[in-house]
Amino acid sequence: MSLTISLQSALASLSVTQSQMQIVSSNVANASTEGYTKKTAAANNQILAGRGAGVRLAEIERIVDQNLLRQLRDQLARVGNLEVQNDYFGRMQDLFGTPGSNSDVSHIIGELGAALESLTSSPELAAGKFEVIANAQTLAERMATLTDEIQRMRRDADAEISNTITVINQRLTTINEFNDQIGDAMALGQSTADLEDARDLAIADLAELMDIQTYTRANGHIVVLTPAARPLVDNGAVMLTHDAVSTMAAGITYPTVIDAISYGPGGADITAEIQGGRLAGLIEMRDQQLTELQNEVDRLTEVLVSSVNGAHNAGTAFPSPTTLTGSLSFNGADAPAMSGTFRVTITDSGGAVVETQDIALGGLADINALVAAVNGMANATASLDANGKFVMSATGANRIAVNEMTSQVTAGNQTTGLAQFLGLNDLFTLNTNYVDYLAGLQTSATTALGLAGNLTFSHPGGPTVVAYGVGDDLTTIAANVTAALAAENITATVAQENGEFRLTLTDADGDNFFITDSGSLTSTLNIHSGLIGAAGRVALRSDILADPNMLSTGQLSNAATLNVGDFVLASGDSSGAAALAAALTDSQTFSAAGGLPAATTRLADYAASIVSLNSTQAASVEAQFEIQEGYKEAIIGRSAAVSDVNIDEEMSTLLVLQNAYQAAARVTQTVSQMMEVLVNIIN
Repeated sequence: MSLTISLQSALASLSVTQSQMQIVSSNVANASTEGYTKKTAAANNQILAGRGAGVRLAEIERIVDQNLLRQLRDQLARVGNLEVQNDYFGRMQDLFGTPGSNSDVSHIIGELGAALESLTSSPELAAGKFEVIANAQTLAERMATLTDEIQRMRRDADAEISNTITVINQRLTTINEFNDQIGDAMALGQSTADLEDARDLAIADLAELMDIQTYTRANGHIVVLTPAARPLVDNGAVMLTHDAVSTMAAGITYPTVIDAISYGPGGADITAEIQGGRLAGLIEMRDQQLTELQNEVDRLTEVLVSSVNGAHNAGTAFPSPTTLTGSLSFNGADAPAMSGTFRVTITDSGGAVVETQDIALGGLADINALVAAVNGMANATASLDANGKFVMSATGANRIAVNEMTSQVTAGNQTTGLAQFLGLNDLFTLNTNYVDYLAGLQTSATTALGLAGNLTFSHPGGPTVVAYGVGDDLTTIAANVTAALAAENITATVAQENGEFRLTLTDADGDNFFITDSGSLTSTLNIHSGLIGAAGRVALRSDILADPNMLSTGQLSNAATLNVGDFVLASGDSSGAAALAAALTDSQTFSAAGGLPAATTRLADYAASIVSLNSTQAASVEAQFEIQEGYKEAIIGRSAAVSDVNIDEEMSTLLVLQNAYQAAARVTQTVSQMMEVLVNIIN
C-alpha cells in the first residue's frame, strides 16, 4: 500500500469518525426532544481500483421499529376516541347525578308522588296542593333543563368536530410539506432522518385525531389514507370541511340538518367512514350517545304527560272552575274519530247539579258539532277562541265539570278520553297540536315490515284511506302517504338518524289531521302526535301554576243518572288526587327508546333506568379508556426502548470514537513523517 493511500485512508477515518461523533453529540443534545429518535451511521469499507482505501460514512439511519410505530398510531386513534367519550360521559354523569341522588329525575318523580299521596288524606287543604304544584313545576323544569344541557353538549361536540378538522387540515399540510422536503433531500443525497422524525410526530398527532392508514413510496413520500382508502396526503394534501351548527335542538340531526364531514373538492360525505380518533368520539357522542339519551328522556316525558294528563282530565277541582279551556288548537271542521259518551255537568258553588248532559260523540261530525252540542245546554256555552282552543263555560255564578265516561278519540297510536284529547284540563303541556306525527326509530327503511291494513287520515278535505301491505317498508309507506295526501300538503318523510330511520308526518299548512289504523302499523312504529324533543317543551299549565286550587283533587260522578240538586262534588273527595298518584306509581307501557328496550314499569323506575344505563355506559367507557391508555403507554415504552437516546450508551460510543479518532490522527501523523523522510531522501 502506498503512503498516499495510507494517508487518504487515515484522513477518511478521521472524517468519518468526526461525523459519527457529531451524530452522537446530536443524539445526546436531543435526548429529551419530543419525537427525536436515535441516529446512527456505520463506517463502510471503501474500495478504489480494487484496493482498500479506508472508510466512508454510510447513510444516517433512524433507529425505529416500523411495526411498533404502526401499532402506536392505531392505539392513539383508539385512545383519542375513548378519551372524548370518557369526558362527555363524565359531563352526563354530572348532569344526571348518580342513581339514588336527590337531583335525579326518579327522585323528583318520587317526591311528586309522595306529595299526591299526602294530598289524598286532606284534599281540601291548600298547603297540600301548593306542595304538589311545586314538585310538578320542579319536575317540568328539570326535564327542560336536561334537554337544554344535552343539546348544549351536542352543540359543543359539533363545534369540536369543526375545530378538530381545522387541526387535521393543518397536520395534513405539514405532512405534505415534510414529504416535499424529504424528497428534495433524497435527490441531493442529504440525510432525511431529522425530517422523518418531525413528519412522524405530525402523523402521530393526526392519528390521535382520526384513524388513518399509511405507506411510504420509493421517493421517501409517505401516503396518508382514510380508513376507506381515500388519499389525504399523496403529492398534495386533501382538505376536509365541516360547518358547525349555530344552534342545536333535539330535532336537529345528521345528516338531515347537521353538516357532513366532506372530503376534498367533490365534497364526498365521509362522516360514517371515520371510526377512530377524537373525531370519531365526537361524532359518536353528538349523533348516538347524546341523541339516544334525549330519546330516552323524551319517552319518559311523553308517557309522564300522557298518564298524568289522563288522570287530571278525568278529575276536577273543588270548587270546579267556571271555565275550561283546552291547551290544543283546532279548526271547527276538524273531524277526529270520536266515540262513546262525554259528560258535561253544571253545578253550583257547593257541588250540586244544576244541569247535566251526556253527549253521544259517535253522532258528531266534527268539532263544530261538539261546540253545538254543548251550546244546546241551558247553562253552558262553548266556542273555539281566537287561538282555536276549545272553551266551555258555565253561565252566571255556576261551575262546570266533566267526566270522560266512555269517550274515546284516536290519533295515531294514542286513544284518549275527549277532555284529554282537547287538553281541557291538562296539568302538563307540550305545546304541540295534531299537525305533526313521529314514529320510533327503526333499523331499516327498506326492509318489509310484514304488516297489512289501512291508515285513515281525517283532514279538512275529508277522510283519505292509504293501504299498506306486508311487503311495504318505511320508504314505500312514506311515498304512498305523500302521494295520496299531496292535495292536503301532508307529507311523510323517512329521516335518517345515526344509521336508524324515523317516519315523520306533517301538514305544511298547519292544519290538524288525525290518523286511525285498521291494523297495527301505528302501534308497532309508535306513531304519535308531537315533535322530537318533548322533554324540552314540557311545562306546567300556567293557570294551574298561578292557582293551585285548580288542581283536580276530586272526580265528577259517573252514575248512570244525575238529577238536579244531587251533590256530585265535595271538598273531601280525594279520588282525583288518588288517580294522579296512581298515574305516577302504577306501571306504564314504554316503547323502546335510545338504549332502553320496551318495558312496562313505573315512571320513577324508568327514570332510574335512564340514570343506571348512563352510569353503566360511563363506567364501561372509563374502564376501556384506562385499559387502552395503559396499552398505549406500553407501546410507547417498547418503542422508546428501541428509538430513544440512552445517554450512557452514547457516552460509551463517544469514548470508542474518541479512541478511533486519536488512532487515525496518529496514523496520519506517522504517515506524514514518513512522507517527509522520503522526500528528504529524494532531495
